[in-house]
Amino acid sequence: MKWRQIPRWLRDTCSVVGAMSVLLIIYDLWFAKHVNWAMVPLQIIVAFLAVGAWSYFSARSQAKRRVAEQRKAAAEKQRQAAAEQRQREAEKNAAATRERNAARNRAHKQRRK
Repeated sequence: MKWRQIPRWLRDTCSVVGAMSVLLIIYDLWFAKHVNWAMVPLQIIVAFLAVGAWSYFSARSQAKRRVAEQRKAAAEKQRQAAAEQRQREAEKNAAATRERNAARNRAHKQRRK
């Protein structure tokens, strides 16, 4: 399986836990005095589960947020198009009313005596 085909949250989890594991082993080799080497794989597995769960839920939350933003943008675009349509209709009605009034005024023009 290629690295790019793996979901991003899982790739991020693997890279973070890999780096944490290397740092844990380096710490245990150089600085720790009494290392329980049987706990190291368990610590790595627990870290993988914790970081994986956090990364998964974070990615899912971001995807939901993106969908909501796209829907909001589409709704705003639709509202803007409807407002422009209403504006055009209002301008047409205003022009028709002006023309009607002008024709009425021409037909009933007052004459001076």
